[in-house]
Amino acid sequence: MDESPATFLATLAPAELEAAAARYGLRAALGGGLTASHHAPFAAFVLAVAFAAILATTGLIGRRSGEIALLAAASLFMIQRLSVHRRIWRARKMGRAEVERLMSGPLTTKIDAEAVVQTSVAAVRRLAFVDCKEAEEANGLIYLWGDGTPVVLPTRVLAEGEAARLVAKVRSRIGRAPSS
Repeated sequence: MDESPATFLATLAPAELEAAAARYGLRAALGGGLTASHHAPFAAFVLAVAFAAILATTGLIGRRSGEIALLAAASLFMIQRLSVHRRIWRARKMGRAEVERLMSGPLTTKIDAEAVVQTSVAAVRRLAFVDCKEAEEANGLIYLWGDGTPVVLPTRVLAEGEAARLVAKVRSRIGRAPSS
């Protein structure tokens, strides 16, 4: 395997910046809490509706009380959904600002055996593969995820088939200390 550093120079197009910001914001908003904030309230809503419907149809509670229980469950579910959507919207907005700050203008990305270094007008960021959480290719962009904003490289700057090889190379080094 070639161990020489690879250097790439690119400027992200507005659509690429938007895609990176949306992906970063969504990951930040969901950050491990998808089940608790998304699926569990839906399950609770379905159970509450089923319970109220069973009680109302069997006559254990009055029809009016059953309707009130259904309306209350629907109202609480909608309020919860609106708060989750607001949280996702805020995270995407903050992600957009962070991505635009770090990735506007020309980006130089250098990938060697131990880390990736991305230099922009605003900052120089280094992500060691030991600290990298995930590497993925999506919609023409390669994302290297650590803590915080990802390192993003457009696949259009690579030769045909190089994106998959680069992602595989980075994945093979994630969490592994460099060999001496």
